Amino acid sequence: MAVEYLASEKIWFDKFKYDDAERRFYEQQVNGPASSSSRQQENGASTILRDIARARENIQKSLAGSASTSSSGPGDQNELLSRISHLEAENQNLHSVVADLQKAIFKLESRLNALEKSTSHQPSPVPPTQKEMLYLKTSKEADA
Repeated sequence: MAVEYLASEKIWFDKFKYDDAERRFYEQQVNGPASSSSRQQENGASTILRDIARARENIQKSLAGSASTSSSGPGDQNELLSRISHLEAENQNLHSVVADLQKAIFKLESRLNALEKSTSHQPSPVPPTQKEMLYLKTSKEADA
């Protein structure tokens, strides 16, 4: 019974074969058709060697680029020093602005606390209920 059910289902028991065939197809498109497995291994090895050579070139270029930036002339150092001094002055200015803002916030908080304390001692008026509102409204209409 279970065998018949599985036979009618569309399950790929050999999906790995199709996956392998698809992988080989795409590898052949990239590497070109190969006549034997040894040629495929040679192509794979040459691809790896080309990748290694490219990586070495990139490393050498990046090292050469970092060496040229570290050996900058005195003009670049003067520019860097002036930029650092400008940033330090701007940093000091920002510190003073932040300090002033902190003082202002402290003063506002103390004023707010004082106002809250003064209003907490006075009883707050209780809002009228709906019945009282209706009574007030009808009494105003009667007076008019």
